[in-house]
Amino acid sequence: MRVPEPTRPSLSGYVTPGKLLPWAWVDARMSKSRNYWITTRTTAFPSSRPVWGIWRDTRLFFSSGSLIARHVDADPRVQVNLESGDELVILEGLARPMPASELDAWLDAYKAKYHWDMPASVDGVYEVRAHRVLAWMCDSSGIDAGALFANTATEWRFADAEGSTGEAV
Repeated sequence: MRVPEPTRPSLSGYVTPGKLLPWAWVDARMSKSRNYWITTRTTAFPSSRPVWGIWRDTRLFFSSGSLIARHVDADPRVQVNLESGDELVILEGLARPMPASELDAWLDAYKAKYHWDMPASVDGVYEVRAHRVLAWMCDSSGIDAGALFANTATEWRFADAEGSTGEAV
């Protein structure tokens, strides 16, 4: 998937003109992350759970046999967050069952990253294609009064694929 040009997000007036982060910055953090927090929609409250996953070609692949699977089956809109609040990446997209054509790559990458043999099956494995990605950096000390955040907040909006509503999760 082609990565769109980055833009400055509208975040309640907190951002100012500054440096836009390059996609390589997002790609590096998504690739090296060990844990990905998946937030799904429910009929009650949103539900978040950590999962292990593989980032490749602007897509996150993850497995889940838990509550996530039931929620995704009911509503595929998900939000993916990394654990860092200082080097933040938020991905919004649709979780769909992973195509069988991705199975071998998934198994190899998962074993290399987590040293774990996954079952040779696509059952319970999902692919999230990005619809919208937000990223920024923050000075966790707060000494900079939000300057780093305000000057690095970046957004990418991908083509409206797979029937996404464009509504934020």
